[in-house]
Amino acid sequence: MEEEYGWGTGSTIALVLVALILLFAPLGMGPLQPPPALLLLFFPVTLVALFYFLHQASK
Repeated sequence: MEEEYGWGTGSTIALVLVALILLFAPLGMGPLQPPPALLLLFFPVTLVALFYFLHQASK
């Protein structure tokens, strides 16, 4: 069997989800006030989870 490398379905879905989050998350923020601490933690936690998923999917 040939091993598959590159962009699979999971990688594509993860990329689209991150793009949607980056596009629509600022719409939930108020004008001229910093985002809440939980929202600031949401981005790094999401990226770490995404990188971990992609790392596991590439094995």
